[in-house]
Amino acid sequence: MIKSLKNSQLSELESYPVCVVGGGAAGITMAIALARKGQRVLLIEGGDWKQVENEDAYMGEAVSPHASTTEYRYQRLGGTTHLWGGRCVPLDAYDLKQRDYVPNSGWPIEANELFPFYSDALDYCDAGNNDFTIKALRNKKPMFEDLKQLDGEIKELIERYSLPTDFAKKFGSELKLSKNILVLKETRVTTMHMNESGTYVDRIELNNGVIRLNLKVKQVVIAGGGIESTRLMLATRKHTPSWTRFDASLGKFYACHYDLIFGSLRFNGSKPFFDFEKTVDGIYARRKLQFKESFLDQHRLLNSTFRLHFPAYADASHGSGVLSTIYLAKSVLAKEYQAILNHGGQELSGEKNYSAHMLNVMTDAHSVAKFGMDWIFKRQLAKRKLPYTLINNKNGTYPLEFNSEQVPDKENKISLLDATDQFGMPRVKVEWRMTSQDINSGIRSFELLKSLLDKTKDCRLEFDAKRLENSVSSALPVGGHHIGSTRMGDSEDKSVVDNNCQVHGVNNLFIASSSVFPTNGHANPTLTIVALSLRLASHLHTQILKT
Repeated sequence: MIKSLKNSQLSELESYPVCVVGGGAAGITMAIALARKGQRVLLIEGGDWKQVENEDAYMGEAVSPHASTTEYRYQRLGGTTHLWGGRCVPLDAYDLKQRDYVPNSGWPIEANELFPFYSDALDYCDAGNNDFTIKALRNKKPMFEDLKQLDGEIKELIERYSLPTDFAKKFGSELKLSKNILVLKETRVTTMHMNESGTYVDRIELNNGVIRLNLKVKQVVIAGGGIESTRLMLATRKHTPSWTRFDASLGKFYACHYDLIFGSLRFNGSKPFFDFEKTVDGIYARRKLQFKESFLDQHRLLNSTFRLHFPAYADASHGSGVLSTIYLAKSVLAKEYQAILNHGGQELSGEKNYSAHMLNVMTDAHSVAKFGMDWIFKRQLAKRKLPYTLINNKNGTYPLEFNSEQVPDKENKISLLDATDQFGMPRVKVEWRMTSQDINSGIRSFELLKSLLDKTKDCRLEFDAKRLENSVSSALPVGGHHIGSTRMGDSEDKSVVDNNCQVHGVNNLFIASSSVFPTNGHANPTLTIVALSLRLASHLHTQILKT
């Protein structure tokens, strides 16, 4: 059932034992999972089925190079699953361990407490079986022949891709028809009112811009994105004196993954497997390379991954009519995708490039036509869409896309501003930077990979050593990955939630969000967000049954 605040009765809303705040991947997963177990859930979403045109609620400040606070965040049912690329990657068991050279690392749960939920999470995301080895591919050969020589240092895995799945579209009918779910749309939760000791959420404040009321609650799950979940917690902290215990961690340790494209991988023998492939269960997948855990520990590296990439689209020397077509049409792409296509650098300036790109389009018309057909039939019309188009460099080299975790750093943070939005909620300021350890790990990762590949017969990694430090230092944060600012841990003086995502010392408050990740690995967060939400739904269901 779906309603608006204006046509809802307070007594009806207060009859639901569980209140989930936020209708994105985490919130919808929580609502569906609990409802299927027989629990009644009130799901509160600030948007509607379509994107809210007014960005006022998300406006704030972000320190460059972090993306604007209005980018990569959707005010609509389904949240950013409406725009994500569908990449599904689990964390490694290694990511949950405490590492003596990574400050503030270590999760308060073991891999066997989280990883069993990945199977159902993949089902929610339409991404197939819980197998990320190359054995899951129809073609089980290694990415390139020489990789066998590096088995002790490097592992080859795959990343799976969903349809991509819009959670509102997939679960919309179930949300509408379920007798156990009431979706309250176009309603924001602006703060929570605690009991005097701050150990229990008594009421939450609902606001649709016209109506403002307090709703008595029993169990509350904050399931907004990483920024919005933190914002609600910080807004509540302002009038909850006992929450001073969270001041050392709430809003702190914010992280994104950082990403850059650098270097040139050259193969003198057979070409590597570069394009998207299908798994045995029919899912689009791509291969990736990672250092093995023992190698990471030996060289004190952060966890990262390497993928083969395509040449910078702005450089007409690639000779590709397809990339030149993308270059000429680049204004329709989101800024983050423009940066990725151009390897994170500045676009080549000057009208003189246009003629070279037009020449590529004309001389490579066959590839452009094939690209157009693939775009229509594999992207626009297909239910399971080709994630994106991969174009080989005509000179046979492959730039490397590097994606890495960050050290949890207290100086990276989300804080409240004095200014408020139209609902009276404080706006946020996001501060993000790379630490020296982040940068040094990235540099060493490229240097060590080059040394390893130098041992092989037919594969070489080439790059300008003088440019490496500058390229890593200027790497961009991945815009939609907002992680770590309500982190999970064993104690309230160092974290916000416990191992069950329950806010320390608050009997009825939980957080389902990437904001609880203590460390972020290299993996895109969506699959783990869904897995953690399923784990929390199971825990909360058990707790309710006990009362």
